[in-house]
Amino acid sequence: MRTPGAFLSILLLLCSSAVARQAGLADSLGSRQLIVVVTSGWDDVQATLYAYEKQHGRWVLQFSHAAVVGAKGLGAGDGIVPVPMPGAPVKKEGDLKAPAGIFSIGAAFGYAPGNDAPFIKNRYIQAKDTVICVDDAHSTYYNKIISADTATTRDWSSFEHMHLTKDYYRWGLFVAHNSPNAVPGHGSCIFIHIWGNANEGTEGCTAMEENNMVTLLHWVDAAKKPLLVQMPADEYKAVMAKYGLPVLP
Repeated sequence: MRTPGAFLSILLLLCSSAVARQAGLADSLGSRQLIVVVTSGWDDVQATLYAYEKQHGRWVLQFSHAAVVGAKGLGAGDGIVPVPMPGAPVKKEGDLKAPAGIFSIGAAFGYAPGNDAPFIKNRYIQAKDTVICVDDAHSTYYNKIISADTATTRDWSSFEHMHLTKDYYRWGLFVAHNSPNAVPGHGSCIFIHIWGNANEGTEGCTAMEENNMVTLLHWVDAAKKPLLVQMPADEYKAVMAKYGLPVLP
């Protein structure tokens, strides 16, 4: 017959195992930086961005500010792990929705030469006039930023210029949605960049005031494997514990 002490030991062991599984799942994401973007609902444009860094095993808030997402809100996207979001709209090419899910962060980009951006700790692409992002789902370059003048084949019929007359792409980050193994039609050329204003949604990106974008670029560090965690607040709360994500203010 087991004693009460034995039952208590078993209970503590089970609880410890559950905590270890949760911590292990969060650790398996391999990230020490999180860019968390939440909206009030799937159709909302306005969002709040929170930047967290892992310090002594805990997520510590570094800064937060306003942001906007797609003009039609959010849609469940293709990220690094499957995130259960029952009933969510699905992100598709050209739907004006920003992707919801958990995504790795790729290269930084901007109009300035690399020598003028020594603070950037990610791979940097200067957005020259010849640099484009291909959104043609039939192209071998689909969902990739390339130099059009050095491409081995010009098999695209549509693309996006990375050097614009406006400041939207003066500074930005590539979001690895539907990447690296892009599925045609699931969405392409998703960035974090400068907004037009606080009420203007994007074509599928996440955007913010230029000063905040520069702050983000000073902070984000490829060596810390930054992730974008983006979804409506209710969905975030539902998966927060499963993925070891921080409790938002």
